[in-house]
Amino acid sequence: MIGTILTATDLSPRAGAAVQRALALKREHACALVIAHIIDRPTSSLDVERRSRTAFKTIDGQLQELPPEEREDIAIKVTTGTPQWELGRLAHMHRSELVVLGRHEPRGGHDLLVGSTAEGLARDGNCSLLVVADNRPAAYRKAVLGIDMSIYARFAVSMVLRLAPQAELVCVHALQGAATEAAGQAAQAALSEFMADTLGKLLPPDQQQATASRMELVVRTGEPHSVLSGIARERQADLLGVGMRGRPASLRAGLGSTAQRLLNEPPCDVLAANAW
Repeated sequence: MIGTILTATDLSPRAGAAVQRALALKREHACALVIAHIIDRPTSSLDVERRSRTAFKTIDGQLQELPPEEREDIAIKVTTGTPQWELGRLAHMHRSELVVLGRHEPRGGHDLLVGSTAEGLARDGNCSLLVVADNRPAAYRKAVLGIDMSIYARFAVSMVLRLAPQAELVCVHALQGAATEAAGQAAQAALSEFMADTLGKLLPPDQQQATASRMELVVRTGEPHSVLSGIARERQADLLGVGMRGRPASLRAGLGSTAQRLLNEPPCDVLAANAW
């Protein structure tokens, strides 16, 4: 099960895909949903009022197309401010476990200064992020998991199993350094041991074997972002899951990470699971 989901819309088609995915997850997990619209850089109080009315009318109109029972436990929030800070505040207020966003589209100088909303939440937030790349709200059928043998990867496995309980799993370890046969064999053995231990910690015995039967273990040499993106495209995955390492100094300094690059350049829907 997933707790309260928060999604954001700027009323664009790409944000609409995120809202549709959030609605699908709400149906699957019978959880509450908060749909937020952030008014960024308003010109006046009249501008705020006008844009607020437009947002409420547009979002509510979309929700009215749903069956009455699916409109329950959905809240619409319209606020003003910087999107990443307002979404972080709303996520904390509603104790959201997952924030669902549309894919990032660069908007020039402003983006160069503050980065994408997903990047900001990854840097400063405390919840997991799902960036939706395509408008395909069907249940996830194939998920690629980035596995670096860390506690963060274990949390990513946990979140993917909850979001996509029936999906095929391709567990990938990117081997960096010399591509020797011995190194590859050692990495394959370590990956197998890590996943067996992870499933043992996350699932009851009767579910471990069924999950393992849908799981493929892959070791490939290369830089993690390129390896994961490449395999996601090769396997036509609809979900790619990675762990986020909290808020280290490198993220605060804006130096980026595998998770951040995938959030900004998603080959499919990307889940960045936050362990904290």
